Amino acid sequence: MRIREESLLKETRYHLRSGLLVGRPIWLPQGRDCHSPRTGTDLRMGRVAEILLGVCWLLVVLSSAHGQTRPSAGSAFVTVRSVDFDGTDSIPLSVTQIAQQRILAAAFTQSELVSQSTGWLRKVLYSYGYMEAVVDPPSVKPAEGRGGVVLRFHVEPGERYYISGLAVGGTKALAAQEIRDLIPFHPGDPVDGEKLDLALREIRRLYACSGYLDADPQLSENYHRATRTLFFTVQMHEGDQYNIASVKVLGLDAALADKLITLPDLQPNSVFSECRIREAIHSLWPAGGSSSEPSFGIRAERQLTPQKIDVVIDFSVGQTTQEELHAQSSLQQYWIRAEEIRCELRESLKRKSPTPCDFSKEWAV
Repeated sequence: MRIREESLLKETRYHLRSGLLVGRPIWLPQGRDCHSPRTGTDLRMGRVAEILLGVCWLLVVLSSAHGQTRPSAGSAFVTVRSVDFDGTDSIPLSVTQIAQQRILAAAFTQSELVSQSTGWLRKVLYSYGYMEAVVDPPSVKPAEGRGGVVLRFHVEPGERYYISGLAVGGTKALAAQEIRDLIPFHPGDPVDGEKLDLALREIRRLYACSGYLDADPQLSENYHRATRTLFFTVQMHEGDQYNIASVKVLGLDAALADKLITLPDLQPNSVFSECRIREAIHSLWPAGGSSSEPSFGIRAERQLTPQKIDVVIDFSVGQTTQEELHAQSSLQQYWIRAEEIRCELRESLKRKSPTPCDFSKEWAV
């Protein structure tokens, strides 16, 4: 149990902190206890992410205490203060900076520090085309004055691989060329893992705008050592298209709400497209008009009926986006679970609990 949660913590902490450090949307791990939609969710919510990270820490600490186990010396977490490299003169500075950020953002136990930090560096170099890089285990020295450690790696990067071509397959709902146009690579370009990740994200968004909420582009690669090139294939798994079952409007006067639900993109059985719905709603408030354009959020609630969506459009004061609402709901559940564990811990230690073990109302968001 504790091993599983430590693994969860390390992955969540990396995704959250790396997103915050470099100013990109935060990508939460898929299907994990600390966030469990079917697919990952882009969040531009630094505060919620930091709190969620704290909750993950709390669950790990409380579950360990609940089991009345003491962590061994090798399981103590180590803070990496700085990361240096030898032999990386031929590697672009931007790539080594990404490697530094990811190692600094990760959480390592003392026993896994050397092996896992080496693995992170190899993974970054591989994603940027250094397929034959040799990474020696780092030297580890105590950081001066602040605690933690300093890592120094010796790297033999080898030759960088370049892109020989890219193919797109499995497309039915959209033209393959539409997908290809979102991938900013051409033959002769260097491999760039960050650009590739962003392209895959844009592909998912394009499909979502056409009602394919579960579309998943699968990437495979073939590398040719003789020519130092990589050929990429993006195989689409489009999934099903979702249609609108019902529409509910909150926080808007009746006349405007009635006008809004007559929009063609909000009719029952029409394809659910948040992109088109937003554009249609924005068109009701022309730029420069007398009334200011209100903010609103759109929630897509899946029905038990396959491929059906209940759409909730919320103009309420203080409403949030669909991603924020999902994160708030998840955050509420984790606080509830944390309190339940704490309550169980008190009972296991035979202390009187001042409140019953039901915190669903106390922690309502």
